[in-house]
Amino acid sequence: MSRNKTKKNSSKKSNSQKLFPLSALTFIVLVLGITGFFYAISLMRTLPSLEELENPNPELASLVYSSDGKLLHKYFLKNRTYVPLTSISEFVPEALIATEDLAFYDHWGFDVRRFVIVIGENLLKARERWHGASTITQQLAKNLYLTQERTVTRKIKEFFTSIELERTYTKDEILALYLNTVYFGSGAYGIEAAAWTYFNKPASRLNLPESAALVGILKSPRAYDPSRNPENSVSRRNLILSLMSKAGFISEKESEKAQKSKLALDYTPVTNHGKAPYFTEYIRQTLKPISRQHDINVYRDGLSIHTTLDSRMQQYAQEAVQEHLAWVQERFDKSWRWPKNLKNQIIRETPRYRELIKNGRSAEEALKELKTDEQWVEKLLHDKTRVQVAFVALDPANGHIKAWIGGSEFSPDKYEYQFDHVWQARRQPGSTFKPFVYTAAIDKGIPANHMVLNQPLAIKTGNKVWIAKNADRKSGGLVTLRHALSKSVNQVTVRLMHEFLSPSEIINYAKKMGIRSKLEPNMSISLGTSEITPLELASAFGTFANNGIWIEPTSISSIEDKFRNTVSEYKPVTRTAIDSTTNYVMVSMLQDVVKRGTGVAIPYRYGLKIEAAGKTGTTQNLKDAWFVGFTPQIVAAAWTGFDDERIHFTSMSYGQGARAALPIWAGFMKRCFADSTLGMENRYFHMPETVIAVPVSRNSNRPAELFTDDVYVEYFTPSGFKKYQSRLLEYAAAQEEAEEEADNPDSLAFPESEY
Repeated sequence: MSRNKTKKNSSKKSNSQKLFPLSALTFIVLVLGITGFFYAISLMRTLPSLEELENPNPELASLVYSSDGKLLHKYFLKNRTYVPLTSISEFVPEALIATEDLAFYDHWGFDVRRFVIVIGENLLKARERWHGASTITQQLAKNLYLTQERTVTRKIKEFFTSIELERTYTKDEILALYLNTVYFGSGAYGIEAAAWTYFNKPASRLNLPESAALVGILKSPRAYDPSRNPENSVSRRNLILSLMSKAGFISEKESEKAQKSKLALDYTPVTNHGKAPYFTEYIRQTLKPISRQHDINVYRDGLSIHTTLDSRMQQYAQEAVQEHLAWVQERFDKSWRWPKNLKNQIIRETPRYRELIKNGRSAEEALKELKTDEQWVEKLLHDKTRVQVAFVALDPANGHIKAWIGGSEFSPDKYEYQFDHVWQARRQPGSTFKPFVYTAAIDKGIPANHMVLNQPLAIKTGNKVWIAKNADRKSGGLVTLRHALSKSVNQVTVRLMHEFLSPSEIINYAKKMGIRSKLEPNMSISLGTSEITPLELASAFGTFANNGIWIEPTSISSIEDKFRNTVSEYKPVTRTAIDSTTNYVMVSMLQDVVKRGTGVAIPYRYGLKIEAAGKTGTTQNLKDAWFVGFTPQIVAAAWTGFDDERIHFTSMSYGQGARAALPIWAGFMKRCFADSTLGMENRYFHMPETVIAVPVSRNSNRPAELFTDDVYVEYFTPSGFKKYQSRLLEYAAAQEEAEEEADNPDSLAFPESEY
């Protein structure tokens, strides 16, 4: 009985022990299931939404184009440009599929067969580095939406995201997305940026070996970067070519031929500042208010910025500047001698000097110590004496900026953005400001052949007396306004202003014609003592070339977003600045500057036999040299000088406007006219019907018969012609009176006291 009881109890205990593990296992499974369920729900919440999948938003570079369609520059955080698959060489996706995912067109985002094979291979090679089985779609999911961390969670997310990508996009769209987002090294994101970076061409023009080389980079952008490791790159390229042959994309013969080809790079790193670095920096500054207005990000949104710059004209400007600047620099270096006091002052202005003073050195000790570093001093003084330059060319008909050089270091391999002399440097324009004085006078009815005494005029300003002198130090006689402007006679210009004009009138004309800088209302303004920028001066002279109508200089013609929708479009700002008749008289006077005045080198030394006008300018102590010239099709301003105004040219033989600046304009124009693709031609300036043309004798300044040696055609405004006729009548009356007195002998006798 007790035995049976014991057996029964033993049986219950055994059943209880069997039941407990089963219940525990069920509980654990249940807990894991619930945990897994909630984990899956939380994981699904972190996956990209359908909207995110349908609208991927990778950071895209904004591209800056010239008016003739050349890529000038890029603005970016990541150097990436989106292009459709149809704009990518067919060899690129073939190389990618042969290397990364041979079953790409057969799987649904996850390649089960490849996954099993790779897992087996990894287990057999446990001690070596494992390699993955990610498909192109999985890699895209990781690149677009996920992190690069290696965790189970990320792999699960990658799995689900890749399936959703396959449901959302076609295979070709997935390929395009992948090739546009993946990193190719050297700062290039996406195939288009990579093609330009390594081969300086669009992705559509990549050949077979180039395509294989770029796809080869993807395994390790640093190890297989052809610019850094060409041998590794070629080896990887050749492996991919053999895989392409094996996959049937190319023949064995094509593969062998491509493998034997040399790696022909045309490497242009993202640090390259493009073909017009100063201009594209100006564009970047110009975009700031537009970006705020339209809520766009120039570094992320993949904008297409179409500018007015012509890449051919830009190249010609660079060539002209480079050619002439070397000539000017050579002559300056030979003649410049550093004044001791100035040299010491330059050293005292350096951070090194201030640091020594801060550390307790006396001024004398600090100066002496720095002078012992001869190499440092030599470089300091060398940099200070580099001739700087500004050159800007505009189309006067629409204000479009066509060429722009803001400094002497303008080449892409040397450029470091510093100071742009085209729009940031305000310098005295010297005699290039005189046309505003003469415009005010002509518009007031004073004829171009009006004669003014060429003598110094003492003008009292406060407690000081100011006397303007001519550049050649010569004086004497009466001079016409036309002759005075062509020869840049200072004394006549000052007398003209003193007799007929006020500083405020001249300022008013300058402002209407495009000068925006503050102008001081004093008598010296007639000789260009108020500082302005080369861009302003070019814009103002563009008014002369455009029949008296000022058009605001513009650099951007339109901006498009990444979908090629227009974000912003150029609308010209214009105004009638001066009467067209006055304008033509001024153009004829400025043509005389070129034909027989200070700009005569243009037709004779440089052989430019074209309808051109302009004005030279040289400031006091040869600090600035200017030339602004124009034709009906183009206006351009050239300036040379130094950033430190204590340094200056040493001789008129090379440092005046006609020598240091004019040749840049001439060199640029010769190149432009020689290029038939630019459509430059010799055109006449428009002459309004209201202009009155009269043959005039240079000797007598009176109307004359045509075809005599000293006769030229003078142009008048209607009011100017009336004034000229009035003067002629006064002269005739005076002459008649003189003749009557000559007939009376008594009138010729002088009192004894006057002998």
